Amino acid sequence: MEKFKKLIAMCKVGLPITQENVGEGMFVVDRGSFKLIIPSDNTEEHGDFFVQSIQGHDNFSYNTESTHVYHVLDGTGKFYVGDEEIEVQPGDIITIEPNKVFSYEGEMIMTLGMTPNFKEENEHIVKQVNYEQKGSHKK
Repeated sequence: MEKFKKLIAMCKVGLPITQENVGEGMFVVDRGSFKLIIPSDNTEEHGDFFVQSIQGHDNFSYNTESTHVYHVLDGTGKFYVGDEEIEVQPGDIITIEPNKVFSYEGEMIMTLGMTPNFKEENEHIVKQVNYEQKGSHKK
């Protein structure tokens, strides 16, 4: 959590999260509806990530190996895990076991822990998500 304090403060005051301003040792992946910040000190066994959800995840997917643990720090939204729809707010923790289809939506600041760490070959997209406009529901 310590390594993400600067990013949390930047989000709360509306500063943009870009590669230029996140600092050394962090890599930014901008997917449009969310930004994922990846620290360079992650290991193969475990990864810690910072998520700035602008609208939500851009797909429904599952991972065959990794458990995902999301911790909502700010904002509100919904997680879709299997057939469940779970409303979340600051302080909530959502655990997603391997092979469980999930997605999320909403404006949120979150941390994500993955064990084992992300590997592209273990991630499987079930359905892409399109947003009509910021704040809209999934369609």
